[in-house]
Amino acid sequence: MSTYYAQFLETTENTKPEEGNLPEINTGFETAEEILDSRIETVMTEGFGAYAIGASTVTDSPSNYHIANYWPVAHYTAPGHIEGAFCYVPGESLTLATDLKTLPTDETVVVYCYTGQTSAYVSAYLAVLGYDVKSLKFGSNSMFTGDLPAANWDAETMIAGYNYVSE
Repeated sequence: MSTYYAQFLETTENTKPEEGNLPEINTGFETAEEILDSRIETVMTEGFGAYAIGASTVTDSPSNYHIANYWPVAHYTAPGHIEGAFCYVPGESLTLATDLKTLPTDETVVVYCYTGQTSAYVSAYLAVLGYDVKSLKFGSNSMFTGDLPAANWDAETMIAGYNYVSE
């Protein structure tokens, strides 16, 4: 587990931008079903590589991106987050009723979570909606996960009394 980037984390809460517009989607289709099918087909055809970005690319120029930290608020502020990142809470954020429209339509959105799995799903969802989006490959694991309390293995609390093999 890398902890190199931990030295670059910030703990201040960044205020999300004001709500803007949703992306414009031009597929040539007219019905919602046809448009959705077309967008899903496009994202699936392009594959994950088209929506992935490495840690060094983001941290070398964080101001080039709208960085979406996809964690609970407690981890966003302690140990901290990538410089300039905005907190989007899993299960609460990124809906029309909440803060989906705070994502810009004129710059690349980078989503990151702990391992990259959830951010890959979120990025696919946002790509289908028409956002220019990337998922941070391997999430914070590629950067500083060793500093997150939730990421550290503790056999007493993690296995809940089940038998396990450690070799």
